[in-house]
Amino acid sequence: SNLKGFQGGFVTDTHAYYVPYYNGNSNGYGAFSGYAARVSLSDFRNSGVEYLNLAETDSNLVGFAGGFVTDTHAYYVPYYNGNSNGYGAFSGYAARVSLSNFSSSGVEYFNLADTDWRWSGFSGGFVTDT
Repeated sequence: SNLKGFQGGFVTDTHAYYVPYYNGNSNGYGAFSGYAARVSLSDFRNSGVEYLNLAETDSNLVGFAGGFVTDTHAYYVPYYNGNSNGYGAFSGYAARVSLSNFSSSGVEYFNLADTDWRWSGFSGGFVTDT
């Protein structure tokens, strides 16, 4: 299974979200994972699981460490993707997924390291209501 090796999670009123990091599978992206999962809190069993592979949107969207949620999006914090991208293997690829469209078409991303090469390899994250 690809749904393993998570690094952090977060919760909304309806779902628990799991952050993909390293699942140990050789899947074309090394062993770093882009499989983000969410589980319905009202159906907390296999039938309540949904997932998507962020790396199908862009192969750099693997190896996250932490995340957070707003009213509309789940955010995945870039950490280490194992790719030789000019910045080392630390990643600056931040991703967010629409909560109402938890699928590859709901994924948006950009590379923070394109702004400054030092903006990569993060861990954790937060959001406020202010």
